[in-house]
Amino acid sequence: MLKNKIILLCSISIFLLACVPLSNATEVATIHGAVYEWDSFEPLENVIVDVDSTPPQSMLAKYGLYSFDLVPGNYTILASYYRGNDLVAYAEEEVTITDDGDYVMDLILLPVYYDTSFNESEFAELDEIASFSEEGGDSASLSTGTMLVILIIVVVLIAGAYYIVKQRNSGSSPDDGDHVQDADTEMMMSGDKWDDLPEDLRQVVGIIERNDGRITQKDLRTKVKHSEAKVSLMISDLESRGIVRKFKKGRGNVIILEDTADTDEPNQNI
Repeated sequence: MLKNKIILLCSISIFLLACVPLSNATEVATIHGAVYEWDSFEPLENVIVDVDSTPPQSMLAKYGLYSFDLVPGNYTILASYYRGNDLVAYAEEEVTITDDGDYVMDLILLPVYYDTSFNESEFAELDEIASFSEEGGDSASLSTGTMLVILIIVVVLIAGAYYIVKQRNSGSSPDDGDHVQDADTEMMMSGDKWDDLPEDLRQVVGIIERNDGRITQKDLRTKVKHSEAKVSLMISDLESRGIVRKFKKGRGNVIILEDTADTDEPNQNI
């Protein structure tokens, strides 16, 4: 009789445990999105997408779509597009998973030459010039790369001065064509020069102007109420219009106004 009671009690306990939900189960989130070309914004097929989870995950976005299941944590998603054995374009984004749910992150692949046109080492050399100027350090501490950058800046300044003098000399002729061109240039540089842009693009340009014509893409995203993908698309739109230039710096991008990059950037870095 006692044995039967013990068996019945064990059976009831097992049943009650089975009915209790597993509240301590690991939360898993799904992150997914599309992979786009930088110039056409069309989905890019056959892109290799990796995430540094534990263990690492990798997939082939055959139709321009990817998806991963991740537990809460910080991750880096890397997308690579190869043509033959050559890396043609890539994208790298950081994401933080806080809880379970559905996360959407679209990736825009940039050509590899963006990473080499104005890379992090060149920014480091320009920062070294600025530090040397502020501290009045010994000229012997300048590296060969720094001296090369200084030489390039001096050549640009001399060429700019020569162009200005030439323009002034040609302005004394009876032909008023140059005066009209100068007037048009002043009008373009006035406060209404961005009136032809959509309102969201004017907002982005205004933020960059107020930031001395130069801002990181990460800081720009904190100042506008748009998603990361939307900000990337707007920057690419402005770049195609010739209004801004985008340079790769580390894991982020630096956005510079074209007029600032052409005239003021060398002086700002010295």
